[in-house]
Amino acid sequence: MLPDILLSCAPESPLPPGPRDDLSLSIAVTLNASVTNTISSDTFGDISDAVLVVNGNDCSAPSANGSTYGSCDAPLATVQDPQFGRLTGPTALTWTNVSVPFPGNLPFGASTLQIRGIRANASQVRLGGGSSSGAPVAAALELRSPSGIALRNASLRLANSLTGIRLAVAETEPAAACGGDSRGTATVVVQEGFASAFRAGSQDALPNEPTRVMLDIQDVPDGVELRVPSYVACHQPDFDASAGASRDSLALALVSGHDAAGAGGSASASGTGVDVPIRLSDGVGRAVYEVVADDPGQVEDCRIPVLFETPESRVGSARATFAASFAPRSAVPGASSSAPLPRFAPALALADADVNLGACSTRLLFPFVTNQAGFDTGLVITHGSLQALTDTVDEQAGSCDLHFYGVGGDGEDELLVQYTTAIDPGEQLVFTFSGGNTARNIIGMDQFQGYLIADCGYPGARGYVFMSDGFGGIADLAMGYLAPVIPFDAEGRRLPVGGDAP
Repeated sequence: MLPDILLSCAPESPLPPGPRDDLSLSIAVTLNASVTNTISSDTFGDISDAVLVVNGNDCSAPSANGSTYGSCDAPLATVQDPQFGRLTGPTALTWTNVSVPFPGNLPFGASTLQIRGIRANASQVRLGGGSSSGAPVAAALELRSPSGIALRNASLRLANSLTGIRLAVAETEPAAACGGDSRGTATVVVQEGFASAFRAGSQDALPNEPTRVMLDIQDVPDGVELRVPSYVACHQPDFDASAGASRDSLALALVSGHDAAGAGGSASASGTGVDVPIRLSDGVGRAVYEVVADDPGQVEDCRIPVLFETPESRVGSARATFAASFAPRSAVPGASSSAPLPRFAPALALADADVNLGACSTRLLFPFVTNQAGFDTGLVITHGSLQALTDTVDEQAGSCDLHFYGVGGDGEDELLVQYTTAIDPGEQLVFTFSGGNTARNIIGMDQFQGYLIADCGYPGARGYVFMSDGFGGIADLAMGYLAPVIPFDAEGRRLPVGGDAP
């Protein structure tokens, strides 16, 4: 909402006493952005909720027409009732047939015209000016009267269009240890673009409309769940990490039951901090917070911990993109009879989070395997987490994904993945390439030769291979080896070993 426009009309020199007829005026205000007031229609056009008040004669039920008296019990019966403006273009409001007491008429030494409640699409000014802050919201004012009084194209700078919200990801924290669900935390920081951008009290002229902040989240991988706190007390360092926020009183409460625009619903009770799951669809979700406490005298920020978790222990990392904006949001750029007030443009503040989920897995390399030329390969993978000597048990069961790289008997390249059943601590996966192991969901291979990488969803996996030309009989040639463990970081990137290049 823009500031009020106030005009004061006074005679240049003293006038002789005596009554004079009211002045009849028409007033037009044209903005450099779309008018976004609520409108309703009558036979004469679109009536906005922007109001003109003459000589302070105000009431709660303005008229849609000028020169209307006493219809809303206004205290000054000799001065017209307040009057709604009419939308005469995307950026223009007009008031016609306005009656103004002649300046100098007793008891009016000067007559005043106050225009209040004009709303504008400030995002158009910001984007059109190519700047993120400081672009002016301006109005051209025109006043005409049959008596010859005129004011044409008076330029008024009503406000600056400032970016009201900033966003960053301050830090990420992985799980302390593997086992069970993999999880990690990203701390999302939202900050006011200027002091009082976040308000817990009335917003503009609307009672009980505190500021709402919407977090849009996308690119969340399949199988990863997100949780956010239902209440955040934001007594944290400033956005630049300096220790200057000892007076911060900012607090945010999660809104449940809101619509896609962030309107409606209700905020959580203050003081509760239960983690609440964010509903995701194809990796996309949103969370809406309402400001329940603020300090209008300083720029405040709030750190919101977002918990990433997955039951799949082999997921080493997750990435998500966050966007922040005020809510409710709307694609309606101008005046409307149904769009919410206030309403805001889509988010411009973006930040990415890469979260280490503390993966628990083991990758094994079997550098040569074959069941060609009369040979066969027997393979064993042991779940070595059961350690009776130390009385420690990792109870995490997991399957192994077996990635076969090589050629078949027809000489064609083969890339195949087989997925085993879950292997409990202390158990083993045992199979031959020719025979497979149906109980473990492994099918036999037809004349395969190449190498194998086993990605096992538990720590402590160890592998052994035995190759022979005499399975089921007397072998002429046989050999075996232990599979080396492939080291990799929590994000699934292979680490250099031995002669590998860094």
